[in-house]
Amino acid sequence: MSRPRPSRHPSRVLLAALFAALSALAWPPGATALTGSPAWYHAIEVISAVNETPPEVPLLILTGGSVTKECMVGDADWASQVQRRGGPEVVAYNISSAMRSFYEDVALVKALPNVPGIVFIGVNLGRFTWPYQSGEVSLARNPTLAAKYTIHHFTSADMMTLAEKRACVVRWMTKSYPHFQARVDYNLRQLARLVRVCKRKGLHPVMLEMPRNMAVIGHAYDVPIRRFHRGCWAIARQYGVAYVNFVLDANLLNRDFRDLGHLVETGRPKYQRLLSDRTVRLLRRYGMTPPVYEAPTPTPAASGSPSP
Repeated sequence: MSRPRPSRHPSRVLLAALFAALSALAWPPGATALTGSPAWYHAIEVISAVNETPPEVPLLILTGGSVTKECMVGDADWASQVQRRGGPEVVAYNISSAMRSFYEDVALVKALPNVPGIVFIGVNLGRFTWPYQSGEVSLARNPTLAAKYTIHHFTSADMMTLAEKRACVVRWMTKSYPHFQARVDYNLRQLARLVRVCKRKGLHPVMLEMPRNMAVIGHAYDVPIRRFHRGCWAIARQYGVAYVNFVLDANLLNRDFRDLGHLVETGRPKYQRLLSDRTVRLLRRYGMTPPVYEAPTPTPAASGSPSP
């Protein structure tokens, strides 16, 4: 199966400038999704490719916003790591894009083929601040823009200073937290809707906690985090799906983050390794690993006869 080939383009610079102006874990009120970005059209090209040639091995999809987009080393690296760490052969795609809502994820998942697979749904504070959305989400292709896709926009060279990161914490609590409070229930309903769509297509939805810079955030976000955690666990229980959270186990340091959520080169391998291990376990749970056959025990040779 072919994928759009990444290439550098001035849009990378423009998007990086936009990201730098916004909080790492939430977007300002009234923001609209970057459905015209190369990453958005890359997601559509991936979906078109897997429909044209459905994979004969389990399909792994990771979907979410920019924090989800930046949390992995790469698609091929994830797929090969899953196999190296005891899983089957898979095809894996991170189809995340900046400022993605659960509402838009629903449209993308509806377009996936009905094949065995897992859809990892990135969750973090930012995804629960989205305003109400309605109407059809266009999935029109644009191969020209899709070809300009680059998986990573941030590197350690883009690192915010510690003072800037601390300022992001304060800004989120003063400006974005009220919108989170007003919109969290709506977005939890959209998340539940996304889970239902996955299940109707025969896909296994898994809610996946996105990395956050705990070294800087500390306990500042404890109350809103507990709020969306309660909602995610309620959805997990209602629909019998997995909710995976290894943020603390990843041992991510401040230097692994460009800001409060976007990982850089040192952080991505830490997070991806844990996701690969969890992916192997989930593939086994969902019966998507080939059975292990034991070699038959040789019949003992008759007395006086030579062994085979």
